[in-house]
Amino acid sequence: MKLLIDIGNSTIVVATVKANDEIDKTWRFKTLKEETVKFFRHELWAGFKKHSMLVTDIDSVVISSVVPEVNDDVAQAISDLTGITPHFFGISDALRAINVNVESPTQLGKDRIADAIGALELYGAPAIVFDFGTATTVGVIDENKTFIGGMIIPGVKTSLNALSARASQLSVIDLEKPRNIIGKNTIECMQSGILYGTAAMIDGIVDRLLPLIKSDNVKLIATGGMVRFIAPYCQHEFIVEEFLQFKGILHATKHKTFALHVV
Repeated sequence: MKLLIDIGNSTIVVATVKANDEIDKTWRFKTLKEETVKFFRHELWAGFKKHSMLVTDIDSVVISSVVPEVNDDVAQAISDLTGITPHFFGISDALRAINVNVESPTQLGKDRIADAIGALELYGAPAIVFDFGTATTVGVIDENKTFIGGMIIPGVKTSLNALSARASQLSVIDLEKPRNIIGKNTIECMQSGILYGTAAMIDGIVDRLLPLIKSDNVKLIATGGMVRFIAPYCQHEFIVEEFLQFKGILHATKHKTFALHVV
């Protein structure tokens, strides 16, 4: 069994992969930069225990990270629990699965390129990929199956938290569909603004990108923790893929040999 770990800015998501490459069990916990190996070891072990997993069943571990500050501690926690030295997904893995045409490929976010690989593998090219996380990222794959760049936008919760923090009369709210698109009270106005406003922005971005892609069959793909809040309010129809990033990492590292170490 393979273990995939996505270290994001807000959460760390762990997924197990069966022998047939099917994503099986998943769990998540907070990304806390100030924590130590002990914390990450505890959170990983709690997931193993919750899902009745044996660490001896794990034969390889791949980590994708956009938070380098915790990489060493997470890697050490994995090593302590399983005896496996995890492999960190990087641009060299990505280039085995997709062409990349950006100014600094080594600075490209691992999450963005993994999303692109997953989209290409599952749905083909050309495609526009939206990932709704701490940041909302946009990735464009052209008709030649090349990742050509995209956008990074403040995420849904990031924007909402900033609004609540900077405006003294606006409180923190739950994300849910407002009763009216024209809000009748402060909470409804905030809910409508963040949901319909973000959806309108996404539709506008799609409208501006489509003429730049030489195809009448551009796939629109959406993923990420906040996708369920936004995709239903978009006028464009999206393919929603929950495990897009994991599937991209899995495809790019499928035939890679990982070294183990003995503890």
